[in-house]
Amino acid sequence: MILSAKPQYSIVILPPQQEINYVANLKNQLNAKIGWYNSRNAKAHVTICEFTADIDELERIIEDLREIASYETPSLLVFNGVDSYANGAVYLKPDVQTKAPLTELMVRIQKNLGVTNQYKSKAPHMSIGRKLSEKNVEIALNMFADAKLEFNCSNLVLRKFNPNIKQYDIFLEDFDFLGLPRKEEAQQRLF
Repeated sequence: MILSAKPQYSIVILPPQQEINYVANLKNQLNAKIGWYNSRNAKAHVTICEFTADIDELERIIEDLREIASYETPSLLVFNGVDSYANGAVYLKPDVQTKAPLTELMVRIQKNLGVTNQYKSKAPHMSIGRKLSEKNVEIALNMFADAKLEFNCSNLVLRKFNPNIKQYDIFLEDFDFLGLPRKEEAQQRLF
């Protein structure tokens, strides 16, 4: 988490409500088995980046994000099975056909956003739990080995951190993938 007096934001991919409910159910199952854990109450999402911004910076970022998203094309994202990181995080992992294009999408957004104080997510994933003990990681990996989630990704969501509940709230979600040609591509076609 970035510490600053400025409000904190994150850019994410949110699955549709049915898939959010599916991940919530997985989290409920894990909670019933091991008790409360970090990320227990976080809604399903794929983090692209987090940053802080004042109101003037935010207006420019929103404009840039709308333009960046307009060049992207909707695509099917498939998360198949679970994996873990050494820090005790357990997550739904993207399948082979999803991982590379989703990683490239994340990098394009991070690079083109022009925010210098951003935390950049390096690998696409959808967290189930964080800071789990080794034993609880094993329990989660066994419980959710067959978990599968797929959805059409057609927009980005900007969320704002709510310090009262220590969670992000949706701030704006109208960053639609329109598949427009990038300016460089449009320019090249003229000549």
